[in-house]
Amino acid sequence: MAPHPRLAAALAAWEAAPKVDGIPLRRSVSPELVPDAVGQIGIVDVLPTGDFRYRLFGSALVAALGYDATGRLTSELDPPEYAELITRQYRAVVTARRPILHEIRTQGSEARMLRYFRLTAPLTLGDGRVDQLWMTVAMLGSFGEEVFNPRVTALFRPRD
Repeated sequence: MAPHPRLAAALAAWEAAPKVDGIPLRRSVSPELVPDAVGQIGIVDVLPTGDFRYRLFGSALVAALGYDATGRLTSELDPPEYAELITRQYRAVVTARRPILHEIRTQGSEARMLRYFRLTAPLTLGDGRVDQLWMTVAMLGSFGEEVFNPRVTALFRPRD
């Protein structure tokens, strides 16, 4: 049972997509399949070095987290412990070849505790290898309110 309807919808879209060797084709999975998640999705390239590079980092993620990771490696995230955690979690998805749900709690700006759930799912560009990851996020504040709610942050832009 997914802790947020957006994550359940992302999982359903992943499961319904055409697959090669059990992995959905990247071209068959798009943010528009989960309209509630547009802006709260990321696409991550799986690199041969064992690192990961953010190809797409949704604008609502940028607004909530305060940085844009587009083009950055997971190994470059701060602090280093966070970089190691995210890299380890992404490697687990590549190894498992299936979606994995993670819950992450972190201290945000203004001494606000952030809690988010991230569903990370493997994708292939065509030959069945895990070439990319599709991550969908539901970020919650310290009391469970959704950070992406327009009443919570003025930076939210629907369907962004």
